[in-house]
Amino acid sequence: MNETTELHRPVRIDELPPKGLKIDLRPTQTELQAIADRLGIVAVNQFEADLRLQPEMGRQITLQGSIRVEIVQNCVITGEPLTVPLEFDVYRTFAEDADPFDGLNNSEDDILDDPNFEEPDPIIDGKIDVGEQVIEELALNIPPYPRAPGAVFESITTDPEPDEERPNPFAALQSLKNKMESKD
Repeated sequence: MNETTELHRPVRIDELPPKGLKIDLRPTQTELQAIADRLGIVAVNQFEADLRLQPEMGRQITLQGSIRVEIVQNCVITGEPLTVPLEFDVYRTFAEDADPFDGLNNSEDDILDDPNFEEPDPIIDGKIDVGEQVIEELALNIPPYPRAPGAVFESITTDPEPDEERPNPFAALQSLKNKMESKD
């Protein structure tokens, strides 16, 4: 994994206790600003993640827990800063033998019947960067079109009312032609 991620918290899987590891993420102010910059939002005011990294049967590891954040986004209508509290759960599975490119070349026949099934994420260099996983989950949960309370989109109409008669765009040319003919 990239060691320059905004919230680099690698965990070596060979050091993972059999009963799992409790992880509490509380980023620094510098990390919060770097996360906001990466995600293209105004700010991340608060970020708390209570997680558990747990070895499972079949040489897999799960990361599960809850994330609470408070972000600042611009309202898509007014452009004003809008504070958005988010709370969501995370559940990811990892495996050493997972293929990071699995599923990229699937045909329609290869698509699974269960839409909730996800292939495990790969464990890279014997580590899972928990911080990077949490940032990815946050990115998936950010509202794409935040609206301030009471903000209403008012469409702009450029067409005249249906009962109004539209001017003929060639009327000016006809008028010019008539003037030219009258001079002759």
